[in-house]
Amino acid sequence: MSNVFSFHELLFGIARSSRCRQDVVKMSSRCRQDASHFALVSRERRAPQKRDFRFASTNSVIPRPSILRFSKDFRLLLGISLFFCMLLMACGPKAPSLILDAEDQFALAKREFEKKSYDKAVVEFQKLVFNYPGAVFIDSAQYLLGMCYFNQKDYPSALGEFNKLLSSFPTSRLSDDAAFMLAFCDFKMTSRAELDQERTSKAIEELKTFLDDYPESERTNEAQDLLNECRSKLAKKAYESGRLYFKMKQYDAALIYLKDVINEYHDTKWAAPAQFHIAETYFNQKKYDEAKEEYQKFLENFPEDKLAEKVKGRLEKLTSEDAQAKK
Repeated sequence: MSNVFSFHELLFGIARSSRCRQDVVKMSSRCRQDASHFALVSRERRAPQKRDFRFASTNSVIPRPSILRFSKDFRLLLGISLFFCMLLMACGPKAPSLILDAEDQFALAKREFEKKSYDKAVVEFQKLVFNYPGAVFIDSAQYLLGMCYFNQKDYPSALGEFNKLLSSFPTSRLSDDAAFMLAFCDFKMTSRAELDQERTSKAIEELKTFLDDYPESERTNEAQDLLNECRSKLAKKAYESGRLYFKMKQYDAALIYLKDVINEYHDTKWAAPAQFHIAETYFNQKKYDEAKEEYQKFLENFPEDKLAEKVKGRLEKLTSEDAQAKK
């Protein structure tokens, strides 16, 4: 009986870690009944058998309580219990894998990276960085780990890895690449021009830092192109804001944004339309002297622009009106 009850407690332990608790409870209850039945059978077998000679023939056998049913149920219960035990053992922690030396670990991680199996490569590079922080090629592993995240478009994680390389290995031959990728990650996270441009400003800051710190880097041209694109995005946002206020006839607010384009982003494609709308704003405010001055600036700075003919027409009109007013 005590063995059966101990087995009952084991089943409850298994049930708590599986989804079959109710079935195990029923089986354990059945086990209790079978245990009681087994005890009863044992007592009856030990007791002398009484025969009723009034009804039994000389060749008849007194039926004894059968334990066949109990034996089958018990074997079934035991088999199910063993199955659950094996299942729990299979779900347990696996044996630790063999730890490779630094060179083999790096080679394995690079193979996964070259196969573009970036999830696997991340795991292998992390093993290398954790187990061999003093390896001579650890900066390369750190850089490639960042590139794994970058290629997966997980830019925040890539930023973290490139920052680790710059802080831990500032003299590494890969420091300029890491600094460039740091800025490139910020660039990748920028929003469209009509949305918030905080990340664009951050990318501009990182790109300028890169160009100042690594003027001889092979990636300076790439950085300059990204910088121009970021500045163009900020210029577009300022221009679109100014044009919106212009359409709403809020001319003072329009001038603030349009002049910001001229002062800060004069080398972008948005400078010409901004200059034109500055002149148009003064014209609509009937400030004709200021308007003439801004139209002339447009022709001086953007003589080949598609708006040049329209500006010339405006100037001719203003000049003609001035001549008539003097008469």
